[in-house]
Amino acid sequence: MRTLMLIASAAMAAAGIFCVANSSAAFLSVAFVLGIVLILLGIIEIIIGIRADFEREEVGITLTKDGIILFILGLVVISGQITDDTVALTLFGIVLLIEGVMTFRADWLDVTHIAREQRLSMVISSAMIILGTYMFFNTLIFRVPVLLLIGLAMTVFGIRRIIQSFTIEYIRPSFITGNEEKLKEAQEEEKRALAKAKEGIREQKVAQRRIKKIEEDIAAEQDLMMDAQLRKQEREYEENLSE
Repeated sequence: MRTLMLIASAAMAAAGIFCVANSSAAFLSVAFVLGIVLILLGIIEIIIGIRADFEREEVGITLTKDGIILFILGLVVISGQITDDTVALTLFGIVLLIEGVMTFRADWLDVTHIAREQRLSMVISSAMIILGTYMFFNTLIFRVPVLLLIGLAMTVFGIRRIIQSFTIEYIRPSFITGNEEKLKEAQEEEKRALAKAKEGIREQKVAQRRIKKIEEDIAAEQDLMMDAQLRKQEREYEENLSE
């Protein structure tokens, strides 16, 4: 499964590089090739999303959804429904933007506490969002060749799936359910639980620092109020003496 996904992802990236190298051509001249690649990758993602095991929860569901979108996009392209370069650019921009937004995770914003693989995924998702957004304004800004932008989109699609392919685990036959497999699964669960616990401890420390800062601010305010009250009493006392 992982090897199949890697091959399909590399084919998509190669198709993107081909489009970049022939950026002066019209979209219709390469539409058939792009449609075939999109359909094949879509079918592969649907199959893998249904049958494969993953290291993280719900990855298979997400992969299946991506496969359905790519399969439909491939059908639209190969059936000749897109006859204009601007329409093609808009369609790829929408798909790229949706996938970039859906794959971006909020916890990636804490760059100092995420793993290297997560940083790479954050860069790829950010690139998808930026490139997908730019595609809508290409005619107003730099007027980059349409096939060049579509080639970049295909390349980014392929790179993200190459990274994602490493989360795929091989399917284990139903009769291989011995203690070694159970031990491995338990160890993986322990690692995930430990990672969650570390994240919880970090959040707890942040909350504690915030509480301490607020308490210090309250104490400082109380001291200021006390000083103001004492000064007021002293002024009143001096006024009474002068009278």
